[in-house]
Amino acid sequence: MQDIGKLVSVKNTVAHAAGITKYIYNHCYPLYLMRKFTGGKEIIRPAPTRFATNFIALQSILGHKDALRAMVTSREWTTSAYAKDSKGKKLTDDVLNSLFWNECATIVKLTEPLIRVLKIVDSDDRPSMGYLYHAMHQARDEMIKRFRRRKIVVEPYLRIVDSRWDLQLHQNLHAAGFWLNPCFQYDSELMDKHPRSVSGLLDVIERYSFGNPTLQGNLTNEMRLFRNAENDFGRSSAINDRSRLAPDEWWVTYGSCAPNLQKLAIRVLSQTCSASGCERNWSIFEHIHSKKRNRLEHQRLNDLVFVHYNLRLQQRFYFKGRNYDPIDFELFGANDAWILVDEPSELTSEELEIFHRELASCSIQENNNNDILNLEDLDGDDGENDGNDANRREDGGDENIATQEDVFANIDINFSPLA
Repeated sequence: MQDIGKLVSVKNTVAHAAGITKYIYNHCYPLYLMRKFTGGKEIIRPAPTRFATNFIALQSILGHKDALRAMVTSREWTTSAYAKDSKGKKLTDDVLNSLFWNECATIVKLTEPLIRVLKIVDSDDRPSMGYLYHAMHQARDEMIKRFRRRKIVVEPYLRIVDSRWDLQLHQNLHAAGFWLNPCFQYDSELMDKHPRSVSGLLDVIERYSFGNPTLQGNLTNEMRLFRNAENDFGRSSAINDRSRLAPDEWWVTYGSCAPNLQKLAIRVLSQTCSASGCERNWSIFEHIHSKKRNRLEHQRLNDLVFVHYNLRLQQRFYFKGRNYDPIDFELFGANDAWILVDEPSELTSEELEIFHRELASCSIQENNNNDILNLEDLDGDDGENDGNDANRREDGGDENIATQEDVFANIDINFSPLA
């Protein structure tokens, strides 16, 4: 996703869409109109990774295409003062630009399969090692299928996907996870499309056996049992649970007839394919170990990170399957580039001089009244003074003691009008 974001067409489209959302979210009335025409829905949505934020935001703004066009052509917008402003006119032109929407639709169609892979990898429902190999091939085939008549458009994206796959993702462990996944193993049509996956599994077996011919022979024999669905692999419950259970849980339940391959399969299928969990842990670490709290002991810091991370995991599992707001406020930092305008420039020397001159024109003046607030008589530790003060208040009070209202009433604050 990072490499795709560097393409010129993608970069220009993202900048165009970000300009629309920045204007809307930084002006109250346009934001009110946008929410009115979209039925209370927002444009920005959180992303699974920071590199996918731009593409999910493009997908979100494309879903509100008709609502945004209706907003800038409505009477409420055209009669407002915003529509007559230069920035408002630019917003209208940007929203009504058909070339932008066409390019936005193209990018969304090409990146949607890859975002689907990211969601599979980042999911906590089940380990993704047994699904990544098939998901990447399926995403690539889907991109080609969607642009079968426009191969020139999809070629830059395919080159990026292939380079990443060949250099980083095409590992024997992913192929072994695909072959050991019961959800895919018994789909003959699917397995015929990926005959090289068994070679990846054999490479893993050779490395796992550490040159032990006996263990290697047992593993290859048990591969035959699994492939032919013999013994417990062929039970009716095992067949029904191929897609229902997680692959590692399926092997724990039905893999006892192949103990060596069972142990290897559980180890492979239990692996994670993403560093998202580590990144979340690092973000918690940065939040706790800040500049103001940089003297924490090492063990205390580890304990705090451990507690915070597990509390968040517990909260995620608590809300799983429940209706709740999916917006994670920790991810708003990734959306700042979409909803916040650039910071204003620093004040010039002339502006600073004007500011100091206006500040100097402000004055605080007191009336020439000699009423003084006697602070010594307000000491609450002296019991005698408290009694005397009470007697004075009952008798009508001493004229030299002023109330709080009297003190503030005798001070006039005069501000000269600013230029």
